[in-house]
Amino acid sequence: MPRALLLTTALGLLLAGCAGRPDCSATGGFERGRAGETAASRCDSTGYVDAWRLGRTLGELEREQDALGVHPDRLTPAERQRLRVLSREIPELETLARLQGLLPAPDTRELIDH
Repeated sequence: MPRALLLTTALGLLLAGCAGRPDCSATGGFERGRAGETAASRCDSTGYVDAWRLGRTLGELEREQDALGVHPDRLTPAERQRLRVLSREIPELETLARLQGLLPAPDTRELIDH
């Protein structure tokens, strides 16, 4: 009985220690950046930072596209032009992220439907 309690306690402490650590993988950095979160200060590898920047850029453009798309009938000519530019830039950044292994490959059924 005491041995089971000791193992349970050790496992709990191990999990608690891991919970406070940021995900310093490139994918973790990409996801944080895309979500608009700051880069984790303890993650300073080049792969993490570069992926975070790509995620941040993609996330900002996606949020801008979403904001412009709320009332498409009220857009100025400049806003419509910006929406067209975003519709080209976002897929390009998504492709770059896929090439770097930060996003999964697109579902080919979606590509056929379009």
